[in-house]
Amino acid sequence: MARNQIKLTDIQARILAILIIVLSVGFVAFSLATFILVQTRRNVKVEVIELPPPRVETPSAELKTAEKIETVQAPVYKVEVFDYKKLLVESVEVVERGAVVSVYVVEPEDALKIIRGSNLPFLIHQYDDKTYTVCVLGDYKYSDLSPFRTLYGVLVFSTTNFEAALQRVIAFRSAGYSAYLMKFQREGRTWYSLVLGVFADLSSAETYNSKLNWNEVMKLAGSTRPGYVGRISP
Repeated sequence: MARNQIKLTDIQARILAILIIVLSVGFVAFSLATFILVQTRRNVKVEVIELPPPRVETPSAELKTAEKIETVQAPVYKVEVFDYKKLLVESVEVVERGAVVSVYVVEPEDALKIIRGSNLPFLIHQYDDKTYTVCVLGDYKYSDLSPFRTLYGVLVFSTTNFEAALQRVIAFRSAGYSAYLMKFQREGRTWYSLVLGVFADLSSAETYNSKLNWNEVMKLAGSTRPGYVGRISP
């Protein structure tokens, strides 16, 4: 028998054999499990899914409009200021001889009220520093005042050429005169007389005529002699 030889009993040999078998089986099982785990990881697909940002609902334009507080602006009214030159331009250019008229001699404020309130063709003339003569073509009653029913003026010349006469009216108005045409019939023809001034009575018209600068008037009219006072209506 060799030295240092370890002798095992039958029981010890059996136990050792069992241990070897158990360790071998454990090793094989561990190796098999490791192999399966590796293969499983290889077969796993990793998918990265991008999630869209959360959607925020915003009110539509129509909803915003509906939610807006409506602001209603009060209407703006303009108070008209008396403007003699403007009213001269707006005044009627032709008056039929014998037409129905309503004539007032009033202050500027009332003159404007008569003109706008009547909504009728009108004539206007500065009577003096504080008052104006307003002639409305038609029957019109203002406040508690009684209108004059006669109309006088200074007749400068007469012609059958309407266009030429109308051009003279424009020239006189541009120079600050209250000018218009009186239309009438004579010998079957239509005539037009250039008239300056608006007066309710003969005396006022004659006073105005005496103060006219006839040199200037004749130059504007293209006439060679002074005119005269005449009645336009009735």
